[in-house]
Amino acid sequence: MSAVVEVAAGLERRMVAVEEFGELVAISRFGGQGRVYRPAVVPAGVGGGPVVVKLYRHAPPAGAERVLTEMVAWGHLLDADLRGAVERVAAWPRAIVRSGSVAAGILMRDVSGRFSAPFVMPSGRREPVLLTLEHLLGADSFLQTRGLGVRLDTFTRAEVAERICDALAFLHRHAIVASDIAPNNLLIAFGAGDEPEVCFIDCDSMVFHGRQALLSVETGDWQIPSAFGESPSTRAADAYKLGLVILRLFARSHDARAAGPHLRHLPAELHGLLARALAADAVNRPPAGEWQRALRGLLADGRLNDRYPGPAPARVLVRATPPAGAALRRSAVHAVAPGAQAASPAVQAASSAPRASWSGSPPAAAVWLRRAVVVAWVVAGSLVLLLVLSRLFAAAVPTVPSDGGAGVGPQLGSGAPSPYTYQYYPRSRAVPGVVP
Repeated sequence: MSAVVEVAAGLERRMVAVEEFGELVAISRFGGQGRVYRPAVVPAGVGGGPVVVKLYRHAPPAGAERVLTEMVAWGHLLDADLRGAVERVAAWPRAIVRSGSVAAGILMRDVSGRFSAPFVMPSGRREPVLLTLEHLLGADSFLQTRGLGVRLDTFTRAEVAERICDALAFLHRHAIVASDIAPNNLLIAFGAGDEPEVCFIDCDSMVFHGRQALLSVETGDWQIPSAFGESPSTRAADAYKLGLVILRLFARSHDARAAGPHLRHLPAELHGLLARALAADAVNRPPAGEWQRALRGLLADGRLNDRYPGPAPARVLVRATPPAGAALRRSAVHAVAPGAQAASPAVQAASSAPRASWSGSPPAAAVWLRRAVVVAWVVAGSLVLLLVLSRLFAAAVPTVPSDGGAGVGPQLGSGAPSPYTYQYYPRSRAVPGVVP
């Protein structure tokens, strides 16, 4: 089964023994199905370019190898143009990896060269990171804070959404259901071209021509509502999840489920499509091609960013000096274009700035600080006033000499004579804790 076939004849190997790869270096964490490795040796006859190996955690279910074999064969039998189109939108399986007589995983092309980006970590160190849809669901300035020259404004989000629709429409035209559409299964690249690139991964869990090799897995917060009672292995299920992708892209949200709270940030041209996509009526959900046409119309609007600038930046107050014994913690205030969204709290904590200011209405923290100062002054003033009144009242009662030398009043005791004395309040008196 693993014999080398003549590549010159247009054929490539469709099964490879795991021992042929030599040492396997893990390049991902364990997922729900397995882990991805980079091989030390690339066996002959598996196609050009770098490859990676995905090994399953457990033996796949009965019948899985047959479906995987059909998926691999379909990819090999496509003409050059169509095969290139498949490799553009999906990391399609090239071969089955066997351990003895059991299917242990798949061989795929390595797409990290296209979709990895050098991220600036909170420590300041740059590390290559696979750029996924997850990185595009937050603040407009997030990628800029990570050292990428990409601003996630509404136009850029519309471009990404249009490319995702194009890729999904391609899969659906070839009777392939993505099934688990989720941020970590969609890679994004912003290259030197005019538009972003997208690529589906974990293709071995897709539904191929009505059959599925691996058991269906749905990512948390991206599954179809249980009240709908639907299978995740249909095009209608893909249409629902595509609606979630587009909603969350424009809403700058990782968990939005309803369009209502985010309508002001969603282009009006998409409101009707979103209502249909997220409804329980599976038959009426818009297919990827309908979404793509609407998004192309949006991209032709030169005022898209002006019409839908996204959430306003947050205003952050920074303490000028830290309290004694406490570590200095600074909140980042990013200078962003008007109408742009500020970085998420996690990004603000990761970036430090020496000072911060606000414009417009002061933040809530400043209002409370002012109120506290006013209350402190009122309390201090009240105490001073009470003290003055008590001294004035005491001054109305004279101190009488003991020997009656002045002949006024009864003698209150014995001792040396003394003149009348009156208590008074000094012209200035320091009150601890209050600075005039």
